[in-house]
Order: sequence, then structure tokens, then C-alpha cells
Amino acid sequence: MHRNILLSLPVLLGGALGALCRVHGNAAVMASMGGHFPLGILCINMAGSFMMGLLMGLLARMGNGCAAAPWLNAFLGTGFLGGFTTFSSFALDTVRLWQGGHMNFALLNIGLNTALCVMLAGMGWFITAPRKESA
Repeated sequence: MHRNILLSLPVLLGGALGALCRVHGNAAVMASMGGHFPLGILCINMAGSFMMGLLMGLLARMGNGCAAAPWLNAFLGTGFLGGFTTFSSFALDTVRLWQGGHMNFALLNIGLNTALCVMLAGMGWFITAPRKESA
């Protein structure tokens, strides 16, 4: 129980930083691109998915013996990347597109977020995860 309480602080700090980066990153992309399509959240979800893959692969490579692993996962994975990427914003953007009569953009948003973010998380994992020794 004590360990869980100690890991709450890095989650809290990471989440706050991630959420700030999401808000400002989204605003910057949308200000430069404009339009109806929520490109800012798509870019953030893609970047965050790739970073999550990199982080989880790196933690797997470091192994269970690394004392920093729980703190890195709490701060960067659960905290920062959890606050940075946001499925709820993606979902709300999609609903707003649909309700605004932009059904094609809504479906495009679903397809791109799903395909690209899963692909980038896998790519990040592939880059950093430990390699199996060949016989």
C-alpha cells in the first residue's frame, strides 16, 4: 500500500505536465491548420502512442531489476502520456463532427486515430523492446 501512495506523486506531476502539453499542442496545431478536422488531437494521440510504445519497450528491456522502472512508468506512462493523449477528447471531437453534419470527417477521425495510433505504439515497442536471441 505504501508503495502505491509513493507512486501517486509522479503520476500526479506527470499527468499535469502531459495535460498542459496536450492543451497547448492541440491549440498550436489547430491555429496553424484550421478547419473542421481535429488534427491537433490526432497528432497528439499519434505522438503519445509512439512514445508509449518506446517507453514500454524500454522498460521491458531494462527488466524487473531496474529500480527506476516503477517511477518511470508512473511518471511518464501513467502520468505524462496518460494526461497527454486523450481518448475522451478524440471521442468528443468525433461526436461534434458527427453532430455538425461532418460524417465523413467523423469516420476519418475514427479510422486514422485507431489505425495510426496502434501502428505507432507497435513501432515504438519494436524499436525499444528486447530482441529474442536467434539460435
